[in-house]
Amino acid sequence: MTLVPPLEAPARRDFILGLDEIGPDDAGLVGGKAFPLATLLQSGFCVPNGFCVTSNAFHARIGEDAVLPDDLREDLAEAWRRSGFRNAAVRSSATEEDGRETSWAGVFPTVLPVRDADEMIAAVQTCFRALHAPEAEFLRSHRRRSARPAMAVLVQELVEAEAAGIVFTANPVTGARGEIVINAIRGLGEPLASGRVNGDMVVAGRDGAIRSQVVSDQAFMLTSEGPVPLAEAKPALTRAQAEKLAHLAVEVEDVFGCPQDIEFAIADGRVHLLQARPITGVDSAAVGEAEIAGYLDKARVRLSKRVAILRRQGRLTGRRAIFSSGNIGELLPTPTPMSFGLFRAIFAGPGGAIAAGRQKLGYALDADAADPLYEEICGQPYFNVEIDAKTFCIGAPIDVDDILDSIAREPGRASYPEFGLYSQGLSLDDAQARHGEAEGFLRHAAFWRFHARMRAAARALLRRGAQDEADWFQALKPPRPDEIEGSAADLLAAFQRRLERLRKLCVDFVMAARLAFFFADLVRWRLRRHLGDDRLIGELLKGLDGSMVTQQAFDLEKLAQGHVSSESFLAAYGHCAANELEISLPRFAEEPQILDRLLRDLSASGRRPAAEFCAQQRQRREAQREVRRQLMDAGVVEPEIRAFFADLRLAQNFLPRRETAKHFYTGEYRGLRGLLLEINGRLGWAEGDIFHLEPEEIGGALARPDAFAPLVCARRRERKIAALLAAERRIPAVIFADALDKIGARVEVATSGAFVGAPVAPGAVVGRVMLLDEGATGAPPGCRHDRILVAHSANLGLAPWLRVAAGLIVEVGGVLAHAACQARESGIPALVLEGATSLLRDGMLVSLDGATGRIEILEMS
Repeated sequence: MTLVPPLEAPARRDFILGLDEIGPDDAGLVGGKAFPLATLLQSGFCVPNGFCVTSNAFHARIGEDAVLPDDLREDLAEAWRRSGFRNAAVRSSATEEDGRETSWAGVFPTVLPVRDADEMIAAVQTCFRALHAPEAEFLRSHRRRSARPAMAVLVQELVEAEAAGIVFTANPVTGARGEIVINAIRGLGEPLASGRVNGDMVVAGRDGAIRSQVVSDQAFMLTSEGPVPLAEAKPALTRAQAEKLAHLAVEVEDVFGCPQDIEFAIADGRVHLLQARPITGVDSAAVGEAEIAGYLDKARVRLSKRVAILRRQGRLTGRRAIFSSGNIGELLPTPTPMSFGLFRAIFAGPGGAIAAGRQKLGYALDADAADPLYEEICGQPYFNVEIDAKTFCIGAPIDVDDILDSIAREPGRASYPEFGLYSQGLSLDDAQARHGEAEGFLRHAAFWRFHARMRAAARALLRRGAQDEADWFQALKPPRPDEIEGSAADLLAAFQRRLERLRKLCVDFVMAARLAFFFADLVRWRLRRHLGDDRLIGELLKGLDGSMVTQQAFDLEKLAQGHVSSESFLAAYGHCAANELEISLPRFAEEPQILDRLLRDLSASGRRPAAEFCAQQRQRREAQREVRRQLMDAGVVEPEIRAFFADLRLAQNFLPRRETAKHFYTGEYRGLRGLLLEINGRLGWAEGDIFHLEPEEIGGALARPDAFAPLVCARRRERKIAALLAAERRIPAVIFADALDKIGARVEVATSGAFVGAPVAPGAVVGRVMLLDEGATGAPPGCRHDRILVAHSANLGLAPWLRVAAGLIVEVGGVLAHAACQARESGIPALVLEGATSLLRDGMLVSLDGATGRIEILEMS
């Protein structure tokens, strides 16, 4: 049965379009060469006349052997007759080529000169056949494809060039933006493009001033009649022509908003533009201190204005404004704008999951309380501590200034403030000591009434468990064909539907996470109150049933043993990625070879996840017995002991449920990613450009892709600067609005033989440091059982490798962070050490004690 109706064949009028007929939404129709030229022609530049055989013709009328049917041949012959061309150039215009990351230069053919309709039709057929030529398939196999490849073909009048060549609006070797580089030869440009002739080299400034010129010894020049020998060496361009070209190139760059590689031909005193495409790799150019300084100045001004706006709105009332990368920095290090925008829209925007989930639990907050929660500062995600604190209101006043002052004294407390900083437990003595007898009594009573409501909410959520999981499994399904194959409006509507479904799905995640933290913090508070310390909390919170992330490790072991197939494993975990919340990263299902690496690393480690988990459960049960014994020895009354274990059971239930909820809600990201990749292809943009937009900008980009291209270009460069600043640790984990000069400041790192961090997972081990790059997009290569992974942060995508590694050290996080939970489930020690990636070097032999937080360097690398 056909579930999706076949697409109707496009109208034949869409098979051949004149350059002047190509519209702003036609990039996917006419390909990477024709679309920019049409844009330039319609912007008033001199572009040779021509027409395009579209990708619709390719899909609808061309068979696998690329033989043109008779009716299309007739249409092409008629187009040739109408054109009046004497000679023409026929150029491939594939939908993949001439992007910002990969130009495909030289992969697809250009045929010239063609002198009649028959030669033109044969050349078109040659271009169509090249789409799946071996060299194209080789290149395609080494890059991620954003859409189904297709071929269009551009037919243009051949310019009888006196000189021709290429202009780069940034130095293609050094990336220098202030240099215009011209490579030119006499005659037609084909010998230059093919490498048969070196050509003259001219370097000019953006003002057109010539800085240098080197003239080559050109033996011949190519004309439409064939090669003509040259008796003497002379420049291909006059000085005036070179200056004119430099000015013209800057104007072309302004149209597209990023550095361009421009092909030109000069005839009868006019400069004809034959091609314009982004310079591939220019974003890799080195970032200078002046560029960084300008970037930081803008960030400081932007944040200062943001704080002022929030104060005027009455959102901020505390003595100081503080921003923490805390939990969100662990989840989304240096995110693309799309990833950060999605996260903010899901959790904090109108109808966001944070306000909705906490309202369901009984917190006293308005529906828009979390709207201004998240900020992007120098490419890093932060939450506003005061806004965050107010989303934990249970009805009693929140001591905002006390919280902010605590962070000012001890910035590390901002990492996970809801665990340890915001009051969760409250004894009558503590309440009255802080607030006076009457007010203290009221606050104490209010807290424990809220505690009873949270217990009731927890039990109700647990009773719903089976139905919730049935809903969650829907999120793992990839995009349906009818979602992908519709119009641009259909794609946008499908994206909005999935995003709205994700918001609702994440309400359950917010509730599970809040219940997990609430009861875990109560357990911690009770341990400190009754026993004087909370050292056993890590032991009490490991070996917990119900986590799909832990189940992934078990299923990987079954896959290694041949008990499950790769297909069934990918059906359950194909949506996973190195970081599922970074939507620009490929999923396991897109790179199934990742399974080979997972299996190889697991086998080499000698680890057995299922057996180790059973041992962790035994250790947890023993820790529970030990805590009961200590509570009884301390004289704690039986009702208090029962209350302790009731809270512990709820924490143990909801911590793995939180991980499972995240596992499922990130499944929806796979569908969103598929839609975004299709939109990227429809726009005709370079691979991955769509991820430099924010969700609310997609509709505008579909309507006017040319208007959003400069924004994408600027954001690509900004993300490169942000990644550099993050790698140099120049963006603090906690930012104080009254000390904005700290943003971007270089930090002097003290050296020592031993360090003490915050313990988050028990155990002790000796191993070699394995530093993970801040911008890493995949799993650690060659991870072994003697390696201690050291990273700025860790997310669920790293979970399979924690089953292989010896230990984990991160710079941000806390005892209930995702990484800490997975380290405990993996049975490896872990701790949080600020500046760890600078303090420790790759290959160092270190000892790590996850109970005390101590690291000792035993041997330098």
